[in-house]
Amino acid sequence: MKTNTFFKNLSVFAIAGLFALTSCEKQTEVPENNEAEENNAIMVAEATASSDAVFIVNAVPAGAEKDSVATSDLHTNINTYLNANYSGFTHFKAFKIKKNSSLEGYIVVIKYNEKPVGLLFDEDGNFIRIFEQRERGQFSGKGWKHGGRFDGRDGKHRDTIALSSLSAAVKTYFLISYPQDTLLAAHAGKNGDIVVISANNGLYATLFNSSSIFVKRAQLILKAGRKAAITQAQLSANIANYLLSTYPGYVFHRAYEVKVNSTTQAYVVFIDSNDTKYALHFDASGNLVKTVVIR
Repeated sequence: MKTNTFFKNLSVFAIAGLFALTSCEKQTEVPENNEAEENNAIMVAEATASSDAVFIVNAVPAGAEKDSVATSDLHTNINTYLNANYSGFTHFKAFKIKKNSSLEGYIVVIKYNEKPVGLLFDEDGNFIRIFEQRERGQFSGKGWKHGGRFDGRDGKHRDTIALSSLSAAVKTYFLISYPQDTLLAAHAGKNGDIVVISANNGLYATLFNSSSIFVKRAQLILKAGRKAAITQAQLSANIANYLLSTYPGYVFHRAYEVKVNSTTQAYVVFIDSNDTKYALHFDASGNLVKTVVIR
């Protein structure tokens, strides 16, 4: 009888342990949804076999609530902005932000170049900022991990390409199509596409796909003058504050100061925000003039 009782108790403990192990495994694989809720997070990309789920964070202000809204009900200014800055985008999710039944603004998530972009607009459809994105499990702390899709936030610029390493096809394209361009810098995306920054009176960003085939060319600024590379620390307080408030979690890539003689005319700053690359043109006082979405 004692032997039977021993094995019965052992079975109970084994089953309980199995349930506990299963519970722990599930909790490790899929964090509780309330963690996302506490961080005002909205899923913008589901998990795959090779990548974790992605959320925009700090999306809903304290005391406010979000309601799903059809894209056809968005303020007309929003679609105007999206078409002008994210040509070829597709709508993914949209919400109205309300506080005490009063409309406070809109959250809009789009897909651009197969990547999610979350944007905040005010109640009149004016752009406010880009939401920071984080992978599941990275809500706290620095918000990224080595090997994750946002590992470029370590600031090591592993995507920089030496101009001498550009393919013969890219070099030939510039020799034939834009022989007056002076190539300044280049960087690659995780999918293998390449952005080349060049000067020819103004500054330009030219995009090639992973096969070195031309995709598009964007004029960033049309001003004559010397284009001198500057560091992030050399940016004015106006520019630094704008980048921090408008692109939280952004990665600085490079910047140029445009001068005629010794007088500053403008600045162009290149950043990465959630794996989407932007070039921003500021005037000599550090006020935003234009934003160009490169890829």
